[in-house]
Amino acid sequence: MNKSDSTVRAILLLILMFLAPILVAVMAFQLIPYLRSTFASCPPDCKEADFRAADLRQADLERADLSLANLSEANLEGANLQGANLFFAQLKGANLKGANLKKASLRGALLFGADLSRADLRQAELRGARMREANLLGADLREADLEHADLKRVNLRDALLDETTTISSKWRLVWEIVNQGGAGRRLAGSNLNGAHLSGADLRDADLRQANLRDADLTGADLTGADLQGADLHEALVDDTTKIDAKWRLVWRIVNQVTADRDLSGADLSGANLDEAYLRGANLAGANLSEATLVEADLRKADLSGADLCQANLTEASLRQASLQGADLTGANLSGVDLSWTNLSQTVLDEDTVISDQWRLVWEIVNHGGAGRDMNRVFLGWAYLVGADLRGANLEGANLREAILEKANLEGANLAGADLRDVNLRQANLRGADLREADLERADLEGANLEEARLQGATLPDGTTHE
Repeated sequence: MNKSDSTVRAILLLILMFLAPILVAVMAFQLIPYLRSTFASCPPDCKEADFRAADLRQADLERADLSLANLSEANLEGANLQGANLFFAQLKGANLKGANLKKASLRGALLFGADLSRADLRQAELRGARMREANLLGADLREADLEHADLKRVNLRDALLDETTTISSKWRLVWEIVNQGGAGRRLAGSNLNGAHLSGADLRDADLRQANLRDADLTGADLTGADLQGADLHEALVDDTTKIDAKWRLVWRIVNQVTADRDLSGADLSGANLDEAYLRGANLAGANLSEATLVEADLRKADLSGADLCQANLTEASLRQASLQGADLTGANLSGVDLSWTNLSQTVLDEDTVISDQWRLVWEIVNHGGAGRDMNRVFLGWAYLVGADLRGANLEGANLREAILEKANLEGANLAGADLRDVNLRQANLRGADLREADLERADLEGANLEEARLQGATLPDGTTHE
């Protein structure tokens, strides 16, 4: 063998030594799944198996590994799943009536709408299970772990729970109400969000400030219950629900979008009307004392003469609404949009929370602004119909898009003021100082401009007065 042959063989040997592990790994990667599919048996190894809509009634799956398996809509009625691993299994809409799930692991399992009525779930692990609208009627949950499980609208009627059942205080309370009754019970401030309370006895219960959002109240008896401040958004209420007329009306308002409602004279005191759609509603003379109307849409609503004492209107929109003669003593109007809102004869006091801009508008409308120094003040979008502003100093003030129809501005100083798009129909501007004021697109129909100084002012048509 010559020297060159030895070198070639050495190189080939090195290449083989380098490639051998890679070839073995590739073969193993291809072979192992084949062997598994060929020789594995289910049960017990059913990991990631697809049993969608399968008929598995009375099947013996004891201690089977069904982790990540898809059992959606499967019929597992009476099946033996004792000790089975159902970790993150898909069981949406599955029939598990009377199934034996003792000591089974259902951690993170998806059980939306599953029927687990009369199932044996003793010592089962349901931590983090997603069980929305599942049926646990008569299920045995003793020693089961339901910590962090989603039990929204889950039927817990006749389910067996005891002190060994790990379950949040919220869902234990729901179980108590459904199975032991809640008539006359003090439940003020309780979190019953998403609770399945269908058919529950809640007569004369104290449910003030309770969170009943998304709760199922079909067939429940809430006769005489105090629902002041209770959140009824997205709650299920139907003709079988017994509830006082006042609270049924509140439920309708927050859940049924209807413009221009006639709610004149309605008793809505203490009602939770947060985010309610009340655009254009007739609420004249309505009792809204202590009601919460946070972020409510009250644009163009008629609230004339309404009782809004201590009402919470934070961030509500009252644009173009009428609050004429309304009582807002102690009310919270933080962040409220009062653009073009009629505040004539509205009652405010020192406890009324309202921005400086709108309090000033209220003062002008109700107490006048004659001779007042309001240099560079912001009064844009204000409703100042008929306001007395004789001799007022409004030099450099922003009155853009304000409504000053029939306002008395005789002798007022409006030099340099922003009066773009302002409604000044039939306003009295006799002798007013409008030098350098911007009146572009302003409506001056019928306005009295006798002796008014307009040098340098921008006129409604965009031209500048000489």
